[in-house]
Amino acid sequence: MTDTHLNIKDVSVSFSGKRAVNTICIQVKKGKTTAIVGESGSGKSVTAMSVLGLLPKTATVTGTIKFENNQLLSLTEQKLRLIRGKKISMIFQEPMTSLNPVFTIGEQIEEVIRLHQHISRKGIRNKSTQMLHEVGIAGDRIHSYPHEFSGGMRQRAMIAMALANTPSLLIADEPTTALDATTSRQIMKLLFEAKQRREMSMLFITHDLRLVGSIADDISVMRSGNLVESGNAHQVLHEPKNEYTRALLACQPSIDRRKKRLMTVPVE
Repeated sequence: MTDTHLNIKDVSVSFSGKRAVNTICIQVKKGKTTAIVGESGSGKSVTAMSVLGLLPKTATVTGTIKFENNQLLSLTEQKLRLIRGKKISMIFQEPMTSLNPVFTIGEQIEEVIRLHQHISRKGIRNKSTQMLHEVGIAGDRIHSYPHEFSGGMRQRAMIAMALANTPSLLIADEPTTALDATTSRQIMKLLFEAKQRREMSMLFITHDLRLVGSIADDISVMRSGNLVESGNAHQVLHEPKNEYTRALLACQPSIDRRKKRLMTVPVE
């Protein structure tokens, strides 16, 4: 389809011969958000990592992953680096393990800009400060180290790094997992506004089906490495066809359903 920005087609991932993802097909349309939802171990993050070639060498990936005019799985590492961090950026679920503890936040944002933009040192510094402002962090914190930031601020810094080169596709891998409810809402709002302002496409990964209701255009549900249901957000959330999808929705706690036993997802 001409409006498809990222096309994951018949992709399988194996580690030392053991299948982790089984022949899945997922699309992200231009300017839209596709959410991949499922419990831990369903293959969500493995799928996301395969897009950018971030899986370990023990992984075997088959199928096709087409981004714009590139078949990503056939690119050399050198050519993939020109896309990774520039045209496609990724936000990881635990920023403390993704940020380098011995470099300041500013130095890490500047490195990302320096790799893909040919501008002066002063221009790089100004751009880094601008990115911090955009995610709600004061410019003078550019000299701070990751451990001097709260969890929410570290995630904001990661978002600043991801957006610094104005990517056309953003992959967000459970960016709110380690955050409290209030901070999670703030981060979700920040991502949504950044996407709208920059007209980006987004692949959003989460275990929480209800979390994506306000931002996703399409939803793909994964279980045990398999794609069990996909469709537009309204269809999946309000008219789910798969028993597993219905169970995921039913096992969410609700303030108006007290003293009732929550549904559990059956083990395969």
